[in-house]
Amino acid sequence: MSDAAEEIFLGPFEVAAGRDDLAAFAAAVGASGDRPPATFPIVWLSLPPLRAALNVAVGPGRVPVHESQSFDYERPLRPGETLVLAGVARREHSPERLIVSVEAKGRDGRIALTMRSVLRVVALAGADLK
Repeated sequence: MSDAAEEIFLGPFEVAAGRDDLAAFAAAVGASGDRPPATFPIVWLSLPPLRAALNVAVGPGRVPVHESQSFDYERPLRPGETLVLAGVARREHSPERLIVSVEAKGRDGRIALTMRSVLRVVALAGADLK
């Protein structure tokens, strides 16, 4: 946890723009295969170490539900490259949601993209939220 209330630092995590993953994502969203889809980095939020950190931020008895996302590219993703992802997840309470802001940097330390995702926090049916 950071010094600020309701924030969890994320990373650094290594993430990849693997050729096979990019092609599978492009096919799933109906994009052409000539360049990586702009929204591809959203899949990184489902990687086990990132997912675990987000589950801590969401809390027990709750699940994150996609609300919105944005991607600001400094440069295109390069198929096959590995990036380092780091940022913060900030919890808001009215409405309950998690704001995830991360930067993905290349091996040279330069920012490739900044991603922001808003996840609504929803209580599971029957969950004891005391």
